[in-house]
Amino acid sequence: MGKGHPLWIHPSTRRVSWRAVLPLAALTLGLAPVLALSAPAPFSHVFVIVLENHSVEKVIGNPRLPTLNRLAKEGALATNNHGVTHPSLPNYVALIAGNTFGSHSDDPRQTFSGPTLADELEQAGLTWKGYFQALPHAGYTGSYGGPFGVYAKRHNPFMLFPAIADNPQRAARSVPLSQLEQDLKTGQVPTFALIVPDNCHNLHRNLNCLNPATLAANADAFVAQWVGAIRASTAWDDHAAIVITFDEAEGKDERGGGGRIPTIVLTKNGPHGLQSDRNYNHYSLLRTLTDAWHLKPLGESKNASPMNALFFK
Repeated sequence: MGKGHPLWIHPSTRRVSWRAVLPLAALTLGLAPVLALSAPAPFSHVFVIVLENHSVEKVIGNPRLPTLNRLAKEGALATNNHGVTHPSLPNYVALIAGNTFGSHSDDPRQTFSGPTLADELEQAGLTWKGYFQALPHAGYTGSYGGPFGVYAKRHNPFMLFPAIADNPQRAARSVPLSQLEQDLKTGQVPTFALIVPDNCHNLHRNLNCLNPATLAANADAFVAQWVGAIRASTAWDDHAAIVITFDEAEGKDERGGGGRIPTIVLTKNGPHGLQSDRNYNHYSLLRTLTDAWHLKPLGESKNASPMNALFFK
């Protein structure tokens, strides 16, 4: 193929997406039907907020969670989404790796090896960051932190992978939640942002909190604060999305999963007022993201149905 040919690719190009090349090929060769193969536009930014241990029944319709219920009506709500196992830690790992690696433990001393969403984003020239409430400082590797130990490493999947945790430059992308406010103001928002509240704001019962009776109000206020901040920022454009989900439900799933959890998707141009009972799990969300960014499916997500109906009209 010569340099003058419309499909010629410069030798320095590291990677070619056939989703980008096919439409051009269609125009060049007169193959109009190829245009139908185009995928939804990639996301500019995706913010994933993960709360803890509540089923659909405990969240939707709960008068103590007015913000979550308002957003569920405003955006798209998945009522048949599932955690993939119990307890918390392997669900967080599944969200970024498509695999639990056989873990059924919350032990923060566990480590995992294998490709993650962070790896694939970096390889594609995209960015990621984790924002964790009560994290003592960027790159912190301890199991607990903050007042009363309300930061828990078991909720920070990035730091469970030595390929990230043992690399200072990569570990520095695990930052205190307070950094999100600054990043939103300066426009330094990553392509993928994982946002995790501490154990006094994530709806998980924690006797170390000063007033456990306020857990619902704390969690609802957390969601209101950060969804509001994201929507007020320049990052909230036509190709951005906010996902509010849970790691697992509080009860055991007879099918061996992590129980039925509510998941809310907010977009500017996607569905509003949609409620879906299609069967999804954490791998479905991961597959949605990797497909949109033209990345390779990770682990079990290759067998999962993407949640496109919640994001795109």
